Amino acid sequence: MQPEYIRYNQTIVERRRSPYQDILIAHDPSVGHLLYLDDDLQIANADEPYNQAITSPLIEAGALGDVLILGGGDGGVLRALLDAGTRRGVLVDIDGDVIELSRKYLPDLCGDAFDRPEAEVVVGDAFAYLDAREQWDGIIYDLTMDPVRADQPRTEYIREILGKVARRLRPGGVMAMQCCGADEPGLREEIRSGLAGTFDDWGDWEATVPSFDVPWVFAWAQVRREET
Repeated sequence: MQPEYIRYNQTIVERRRSPYQDILIAHDPSVGHLLYLDDDLQIANADEPYNQAITSPLIEAGALGDVLILGGGDGGVLRALLDAGTRRGVLVDIDGDVIELSRKYLPDLCGDAFDRPEAEVVVGDAFAYLDAREQWDGIIYDLTMDPVRADQPRTEYIREILGKVARRLRPGGVMAMQCCGADEPGLREEIRSGLAGTFDDWGDWEATVPSFDVPWVFAWAQVRREET
């Protein structure tokens, strides 16, 4: 299938090959600039509903102390959390070129989030942060569901990642994640199974994102609070 920027005759604004992936910025009059990674649409300037959806579980639970964002190099999730009152937001994305191009072309999403005093922007391996010992009030998983290791089944990868997230959350801590399109029921069920096997309290829902062709699935989960 052709990339969406070709199917929809979007204007290619800038293309760059980073050490990790092909990054393309396109423009469409209906949604503004769009970010593609390896020809896969990530987000557009008009996609604030995405940021509101993925951050809402943390905001509603008041899990806004120390928050870790895995991925999210466009900065939209970071800005939404900081706007909501997050005390410390740590964004970890492996590709500094994505951050640079998002600053330039996606200001409606990131605003000044990268430069706020409450923000820590780390160009590095997000998964390494899940292997560290630091605990978090909230964690947002804004990465793909594709396994990192070529020989690892997706179901095993999902269970591994969710297990690491659960261990890094403080009691009562909340995680939120983007899952897949509503037209991917198989993947949605794999994620549900992983959530059910890891957390006692969890759920998922669909939200409309302006530049996406289908409704998008998001999920949340919460670690139990310590009994007093």
